Amino acid sequence: MKPLLRVLISLMLIAYPLLVWWLAQQGLTDGLLFLLLAVLLIQVVVQGVKSPKSWVSVAVLLVVTITFLLTDQLTSVLLYPVWMNVAMLTVFALSLWFKPTVITRLARLMEGELSEKAVAYTEKVTWLWIGFFLVNGSVSLATVLYGDMDVWTLYNGFIAYVLMGLLFAIEWSVRRVVKDRH
Repeated sequence: MKPLLRVLISLMLIAYPLLVWWLAQQGLTDGLLFLLLAVLLIQVVVQGVKSPKSWVSVAVLLVVTITFLLTDQLTSVLLYPVWMNVAMLTVFALSLWFKPTVITRLARLMEGELSEKAVAYTEKVTWLWIGFFLVNGSVSLATVLYGDMDVWTLYNGFIAYVLMGLLFAIEWSVRRVVKDRH
């Protein structure tokens, strides 16, 4: 049951911008915040409270709740992608101090043990991802401030995912070339 629930939660969070857009078009934004909070809470329970992934979910859940207390429901819902970028930026940045970095861990899962040069490379890539999350979160915030639901949905529900996928694919391809040279 847990694996299926994890997949459903992941799909819902990936489709989140489209869901928000569709519900806003129907005039059904009243329950969006509670739906988001419920999904995040279920995610924490499914991941297990002691899981590091849970800490990110709990932090985002708290920030979304605080945002709601300081703004309106729709704004707090629209800011969710911004908070996710801040959370990911924080996780990646902290991994530079509490090593191994996130990218080093991912590379080890895919490649096995890494040489010192490879670890140095993955640390540079971690900086690249930090830059990505900073820029992506800033653009996401700009879409909220711009106030156009279609622009917000296009960027947060499509363009951001394409950019993330491109960065991952380019980095993976470069890593293959660098690995083949060494």
